[in-house]
Amino acid sequence: MSRPHTITSARTALGLAVALAMGATALPGAAHAQQNTGGTVQAEQHYDISAGPLSQVLNRFADQAGVALSFDAARLGQRRSGGLKGRFTVEQGFSRLLDGSGQIAREKSPGNYVIEATNDNRLDPVQVKTGRLGLSTENTGSYTTAQVGIGRTVESVRDIPQTVNVVTSQQIKDRNMTTLQDALENTTGVSVKSYGTGTANYLIRGFETDAISIDGNQTGGTSSGTHGHGAPDLAGFERVEVLKGPAGLLQGSAEPGGYINLVRKRALAERAVSLTGFAHSWPGYRVQVDATGALTDDDRLRARTVVAYEDSDGYIDDVTLEKKVLYTTLEYDLTDATTTSIGFSTEDVESVPDVGVPTYADGTFADIDRDLYTGAPFNNKSSRLSRAFVEVEHLFDNGVMLLASANRTERDFDYLLNYTVSPIDPVTGESTRWALATDQELEEQAYDVRLDMPVSLLGLNHDVLLGVHRRTSEDVSSGYQIDLNYPPINVFAPETASNPWPNLAPFSDPSTTEQEETGVYFKTTSSLTYATKLILGGRLTNWETDNGQDTERVSDEFTPYAGVVHELNNDLSLYASAAQSFVPQTAEKANGDILAPREGTQFEIGAKGVFNRGLTNYNLALFRITDDNRAIQDPGNPAFSVAGGKVRAQGVEAEIAGQVSERIQVLTGYAYTDTEQLESDDPNAEGKPFAPDSPEHSLKLWGKYTFNPSWEAGLGAQYSSGTFAESGGVRWEQNGYTTFSAMAAYNLNADTRFVLTGSNLTDKRYYSRVQGGGRQNYFGDARQFKLSFETRF
Repeated sequence: MSRPHTITSARTALGLAVALAMGATALPGAAHAQQNTGGTVQAEQHYDISAGPLSQVLNRFADQAGVALSFDAARLGQRRSGGLKGRFTVEQGFSRLLDGSGQIAREKSPGNYVIEATNDNRLDPVQVKTGRLGLSTENTGSYTTAQVGIGRTVESVRDIPQTVNVVTSQQIKDRNMTTLQDALENTTGVSVKSYGTGTANYLIRGFETDAISIDGNQTGGTSSGTHGHGAPDLAGFERVEVLKGPAGLLQGSAEPGGYINLVRKRALAERAVSLTGFAHSWPGYRVQVDATGALTDDDRLRARTVVAYEDSDGYIDDVTLEKKVLYTTLEYDLTDATTTSIGFSTEDVESVPDVGVPTYADGTFADIDRDLYTGAPFNNKSSRLSRAFVEVEHLFDNGVMLLASANRTERDFDYLLNYTVSPIDPVTGESTRWALATDQELEEQAYDVRLDMPVSLLGLNHDVLLGVHRRTSEDVSSGYQIDLNYPPINVFAPETASNPWPNLAPFSDPSTTEQEETGVYFKTTSSLTYATKLILGGRLTNWETDNGQDTERVSDEFTPYAGVVHELNNDLSLYASAAQSFVPQTAEKANGDILAPREGTQFEIGAKGVFNRGLTNYNLALFRITDDNRAIQDPGNPAFSVAGGKVRAQGVEAEIAGQVSERIQVLTGYAYTDTEQLESDDPNAEGKPFAPDSPEHSLKLWGKYTFNPSWEAGLGAQYSSGTFAESGGVRWEQNGYTTFSAMAAYNLNADTRFVLTGSNLTDKRYYSRVQGGGRQNYFGDARQFKLSFETRF
């Protein structure tokens, strides 16, 4: 059994390493506070306690409040806290720090508190009762959260001087989401660029994100598009976090638009099993089982396993999907201060992909059936994605947290596709088709070690994060095989098409591409006053890729970060930040040198606040991103390039998320994104949008009303101002459109729930993606109804 942990008070400081990072000196040591013998102080006082392990945050709170505190450290486990800022009484402070933990603080005698478990650790499944929100969103019933783990450490959303959006566990359940694509389609300011049948790229502030992270560790195995695995399944994930703007501090080489982080489900001590079933109207079904609990009497060893199976059709008759998902993890508390976790996951997907439809060459769309399939009956894609990870967390007596992780990803996919490549012939109605086949394998390893160090200096609390990250990958391709003379298809009479087995011939040679990236990063969060924090950081990155013929390197690329957050009061903060990113390029100069990396820079100012006792978050942001050094044609040597391209994205984003009243939860967001090509080798392109597939205006509205403990209903609407594609002076344009959605939920009891959702209720016909010409134009999904059933044991 774990030993009780008694805290009277502690003031910690770190030695020379922290002093150097903070630009000041502090002597190491710890002292124990004295008990407040005069009784509990119930007058409000100001607290500024930074995020960290819950046990350590409670320690600091007791220290500042001048009270004694006893608790069982094992009962809190490795639970994290976003800290505490503002004026509170002792009881208010304990209430907010412990909210959602299943624990309460009880005053045994004046000035002496003990942490105890509540009678029922599960919150009401229908609505959030009281108190501010914590880190985990499971079982909170909330559409928002106060804390995220997006920055490689637990932070308060209000302490991050950039826009952050979170898709919580309750949102996932209420909207019957099953993939990352589902989640991002409902995220403010994110556009989904479909490639059909669960594959997509994601545009944030006009830039396509090229990587996704899992628990703060970047992985290339989730890359989407036709040549990727597809949208990750959400069965093994508790929430989705999206950081807007450059994340060079976190990722190293990355596009400047934003950063997507998936958070795995953790093994819990409380034993629980849930069974979820889905059925949808296209038709299709899905079954999912999620089991967790302690494997030992002392709760030190915990496990969680999630399995899911899906077999479904698209609204296009020939399009199908079969998916098998497994996620399992073990957590073990080696000591009261050390926890190790291991886990493994796989996704096996067999599909017949949607390959899109062609258009006319003059920029108009044909009057074709929305369920037109231009591929062949034997088209198929097989993909297997597996991951393994191990993590270790250790909390030192002085409050320093050490976190180390290792991740391995393996992806193997192959496909045979037929797709259109020419505009529709206005006389014959035909479009030329090609057949394409390939087989690719990816192996990737990632390692990260970081120290999260609280510092007490000049009577104020600070935090220092130091880390090193390394990622290596090997991508092996068998080369592409292609049939350029495959029979065409008449888009008005697809049943007449001839679909012989393709006569494939080698189109590209087999290749192996190796890539490695190493980064050293730091971030300091310094309290200038009780109300103002300065955040400074940076990352030094070395990057290299080798395809067997050419080797490209980027050495000592530094990406700085700076921000300031000022708390006007307990419920409202103002912030400003500047962040950079870089993207390596492969284009060559006339002298044979590789172009320097593209450099993205964002400036953002905004406000973040809460209301309704902290159960609702809102934010407003203004941003401007410039991306410079983009490769353009060398005017004097057309076969080579120079770094003369430049683009800009700027706009406004606003969101309200959470419980606005006792019965109403909302998720409402608006984004205005203006993109412009500032400098280009094509004078006709200058001044035009560089990201025409990202809508200028988008509005996403959703609200849920709880009638009583049994019944809930939700309504939603999404508006897009439209997108377009342009080539050779011809424009293909999808005008603005609005779609509507709804849900109805019936809670049979506290453990059993039915949810019926409907999307595109008016069955609006529109193009979700416009590429122009011969291929990759995709209709938006037809109307669909989903019914889910969940019961917990």
